[in-house]
Amino acid sequence: MLFNSYGFLFVFLPVALGLYWTASSPGRRKLASVVAAYFFCGVVSPASAAVMLLVTGNSYVLAGFVARAERQRSRRGWLALSVGLNLGALALFKYYDFLAGSLNAAAGVPVLPLLRWALPIGISFYTFEAISYTVDVYREKVAPAPRFLDYAYLVTMFPKLVAGPIARYTGIVGQVAGLPRRVGWERAAGAARFFTLGMAKKLLIADTLAVRLVDPLFAEAGRLGFVTGWIAALAYTVQIYMDFSGYSDMAVGLGLLLGFRLPRNFRLPFAAASAGEFWRRWHITLSSWLRDYLFIPLGGSRCSRGRASLNYFVTMLLGGLWHGANWTFVLWGAYHGVALVVYHWWGWLLAETGRRGRGRAAAGAGAAGMASGTQVGPRSAGRGQRWLRLAGIAVTFAFTAAGWVIFRAPNIGVAASVLKGMAGLRGPGLNTQLLELPPATLAWTLALLGLGLVIGFTLDTWELDDRITARPRWAVAVALGLLLVVCIAQLAAPSPFVYFRF
Repeated sequence: MLFNSYGFLFVFLPVALGLYWTASSPGRRKLASVVAAYFFCGVVSPASAAVMLLVTGNSYVLAGFVARAERQRSRRGWLALSVGLNLGALALFKYYDFLAGSLNAAAGVPVLPLLRWALPIGISFYTFEAISYTVDVYREKVAPAPRFLDYAYLVTMFPKLVAGPIARYTGIVGQVAGLPRRVGWERAAGAARFFTLGMAKKLLIADTLAVRLVDPLFAEAGRLGFVTGWIAALAYTVQIYMDFSGYSDMAVGLGLLLGFRLPRNFRLPFAAASAGEFWRRWHITLSSWLRDYLFIPLGGSRCSRGRASLNYFVTMLLGGLWHGANWTFVLWGAYHGVALVVYHWWGWLLAETGRRGRGRAAAGAGAAGMASGTQVGPRSAGRGQRWLRLAGIAVTFAFTAAGWVIFRAPNIGVAASVLKGMAGLRGPGLNTQLLELPPATLAWTLALLGLGLVIGFTLDTWELDDRITARPRWAVAVALGLLLVVCIAQLAAPSPFVYFRF
């Protein structure tokens, strides 16, 4: 079920919220939420609801065994069994056919049969939440949920079920005690703001760019040149950001309607000035999950530089594979893994150089200042830092935009073809269908791309929401109401969110 559909907005959501807030007790409210989540998942695929029940049930039961076990060896055994079962379910449904198909292609004959099972809805997200819960119980960061209903209530919450954000049990269980008895006007207004702005990002920007630029240009990968190749890359960069951050904003709004504050998932990633900073701003809940439950257990950065480099690379490689069963995602993960390794080696080099030259540089600067009668002040140093940061932002943005080409392409061949055009190896590439659009349509579409870039660099929904609350309420209400009407008018042909397929 799509957030951007008439069925969700005008049937499911009113019924689910009505049952939730009219429940006569906290237990019945939890039950209403869990039933709504399983219906939300099962109405599209009953098998998906069954898999979600198995994953959540396994995590709840085995986390209890972990907590009750007295011997450390037993605790580790129950933890390994829980994590293994959850990863096994993810591997079976998401990666088995990919691995079997690759093996069959390499062998030239059918070695393993293909299952061709549909990917259960949201399995990549709630599986990671289930793993983090069991690990946190093992680490004694949180007490196990007293009842399955208490656990399922937080893990299967329908706003975040399909595409996150990945809300850890430890991060939201503390909100249960403070849940209001009713949603309240302030909370409802905040929910409406997040939901409307997220829907606008998805429907008015992401979907338009997908139809007008991204899909047609990637279909002509072999004809793209420097200009059209970069237009394709930039258009998809804006599309995926507006699509995924739009979903995350809508999920936050829906979470507010249930009384919860879901975690932030984006913080102006276009403005990142390095590979490391990008992953602190993009899909924050996944990045932090990979850090805490994969990178640090591998040894993190508190080891030799060579081992730390391997840890960075493996983490990003597996993070890329998490997105989907395709060699393009493996390559995309490796692409960012190499970038993180280079970034941290550069940081280590600068730190080492700074330690060795700090004394000499300070002495030299002091002598130069006394000789010239001038002082090197913070103003000139600040200007230099700003220029360095702007250069870092430009390089990082170009690097990530090229990476999104690998992410979007259906196979490595198409990705290579688009990147070849971006490198200028086919000239400007002005022989595509892009120029066959009516001039007014082309100008409007490129202007929308420019608007998306400006928003991506400068406008964060969370910060915008803070600004909106300071404005006259009637003006904000009218503007958001008109925007919501425009969005609803676009629901005739709803399109899935990009991350629904992960």
